[in-house]
Amino acid sequence: MNQTAILEELRKSGALSRQQLGAATGLSPATINRLTATLIEQGIVVPAGQEPSTGGRPSVLLRYAGGTRLVAALQLHPNKASGILVDFDGTVVFRREVDFGPRLFPLGSLDAAEGDRRQKGRLGKMIELFDSLILTAETMGTPCLAVGVAVPGVVHYPEGSLERIPELGWTEVPLGQLLRERTALPVVVDNDANALAFGELHRGAGRGLTSLVALLFLESGLGAGIITNGELHRGARAGAGEIGYLLMERSSLERSYSEYGDLEDRLGPIALTKRARERGIVIPAKGVLNAGDIFELAGGGDAAARELSEEILDMVAIAIAAMVIILDPELVVVGGSMVGRANSVIPAIQQRLTGRIMHVPRVEAATHRDDAVLLGAAELAAAEVNGFAYIAGR
Repeated sequence: MNQTAILEELRKSGALSRQQLGAATGLSPATINRLTATLIEQGIVVPAGQEPSTGGRPSVLLRYAGGTRLVAALQLHPNKASGILVDFDGTVVFRREVDFGPRLFPLGSLDAAEGDRRQKGRLGKMIELFDSLILTAETMGTPCLAVGVAVPGVVHYPEGSLERIPELGWTEVPLGQLLRERTALPVVVDNDANALAFGELHRGAGRGLTSLVALLFLESGLGAGIITNGELHRGARAGAGEIGYLLMERSSLERSYSEYGDLEDRLGPIALTKRARERGIVIPAKGVLNAGDIFELAGGGDAAARELSEEILDMVAIAIAAMVIILDPELVVVGGSMVGRANSVIPAIQQRLTGRIMHVPRVEAATHRDDAVLLGAAELAAAEVNGFAYIAGR
């Protein structure tokens, strides 16, 4: 916290002497000397000349240099991988995507050989993007310091091994190990909802808070990242926040779930596409509809889509209520495909919760919208660089 106070003051005020930093932050000279020495060693702060002499020995001025340090971040989707390079001011300086080709829907539609080929192809393309980001940073003259990777599935932390990601055809992939074999840089692999929650805590709506829940609605389903006492809560087996497995009613106990849980079976793209087709809603050329698509159609005046969107909101509210009752967070962040309809979705969720639970928390859309998960993964990577985290960008 003291280190962050120093850096925020340097970002705000420009070059300052240690004495000026002490006066601005209220920190003791010993603390200022110790922390600035560490920051200079890390390259986050650099000397910037001297104060004009007033007769005594002139003081050395210090300047924040976060814009010269980069981390890489990657996010895996069912049909692509997105990557960015971002500096320690939170500015994205490079962006690239790789396409994975046709999605693996419906599941089980491919024979074993074809499924294995596509799985390896997706992994190869993701690794190629990983390598290219690191190389690009070097060619820009600002070498990458760490890499964060966000994936839509359960990740065993800190090794970064994946249990399974059905949308990609991946099962038991040691992703963290595979990536660390290619670089000496720190590599963090985590669940995409965890990345969203961590990013919102440090760079978004959750700044200054110690608890929040981040709900992530993606093309393939949904998940939640949990912050308690200012830290990510992953659970005993890394499964905390897998709200797709919430049981919604008594009939949920009459069947078993493997690839997807009960709630995700109701809100995932396969289920929503089937229900939309039954109600006469036109299915797009891509062949599937997710929750965001349904809300967009409803906003365009489609009556059947509006009715289905109300059912989706009911289930989302039930899921949020369950998490709020158990965790009592200060904030709920909604990210992913619902962000574009946040102005209507969030009031609808709050209305459903009012009078049904003890305390309705503040509900907000993810601060950085489409980049929220990527910037959260970058934040996780930055935290690996000598324990440093980003300064909030302008």
